[in-house]
Amino acid sequence: MRYSLKLHPQRVTEYLRNLAGVSRQFRNRLFSNLDFDLRLNGDSFRESPDRRVSAGSSFFWYRLVLRDDEGDGKLRRFSFLVNDAAAVYGVLEVEFVHFEGPM
Repeated sequence: MRYSLKLHPQRVTEYLRNLAGVSRQFRNRLFSNLDFDLRLNGDSFRESPDRRVSAGSSFFWYRLVLRDDEGDGKLRRFSFLVNDAAAVYGVLEVEFVHFEGPM
């Protein structure tokens, strides 16, 4: 199934837009990868019990690692907390992002 994504305005969208130390191209690629991967592959993430916060929870973790090729060349790792309670309506809600820093 293809999903629509809803990003929390402050905890996700604003946070990522104001992330310091990354290039504009990296930020664009981050949003594009998040959108593309969850929109098209959301079912595979939803069906993995290892990604769930706890058994029976509507929340799962989605992790993304990207390199800032146009900036400092470092890899950066992010963990996104996704709520799939509205998945039956075709919506995944990205509620929180944790920037784990450069690798």
